[in-house]
Amino acid sequence: MNNTVWLIDDDASIRESMAFLLSGMGWAVKTFDSVDAFTAQHGGEKALTGCLLLDMRMPGKGGLAWLEEGEWPWPLLPVIVMTGHGTVDACRRAFRNGVFEFFTKPLDADRLIETVGLAFEESQRRFSAWQEATRITARFAELTAREREVLSVLMEGCSNKEAAARLGLSPRTVEAHRAAAFAKLGVSSLVQAIREYDKLPSV
Repeated sequence: MNNTVWLIDDDASIRESMAFLLSGMGWAVKTFDSVDAFTAQHGGEKALTGCLLLDMRMPGKGGLAWLEEGEWPWPLLPVIVMTGHGTVDACRRAFRNGVFEFFTKPLDADRLIETVGLAFEESQRRFSAWQEATRITARFAELTAREREVLSVLMEGCSNKEAAARLGLSPRTVEAHRAAAFAKLGVSSLVQAIREYDKLPSV
């Protein structure tokens, strides 16, 4: 995972000074003068990682209004909001929409650098969890409809014999589907299968 700072601010001087500061830490910095410029390039990249520095007020679509549009499309990307017009209400609205941190301008360089580093760590944590969820989702997708059905009944606490009676199958057939499901999931017990199931992302 790359440590990239995605910076959106309509002020060219701020983009230049912040890019200079953050690139000096060895971080890649990509700058954009508007929300539309950013989404035009990265709108379809759900797995975008790093850290987003977002100006709250800009001509056209402002950062806070953008955050409030609906579900955030980049779940792995922590957002740090910056504003020269900070209010308690704006801060509350920002955190209500899941921002990682809220800064008022002029920015404290040391605190900003520290916060960006923490945001990268958070992005890495989200990325690892996303990878794990993707792996597990793919494995469960390999199960046949009957294997999922058998596994679901067994995870309710039914024995092989009880599952067979409920599904109208023989116990031997239930055991065969159970073994096939375990092999596809890479587990050796029902407890492990349940643990994997519990890691599936909620729909």
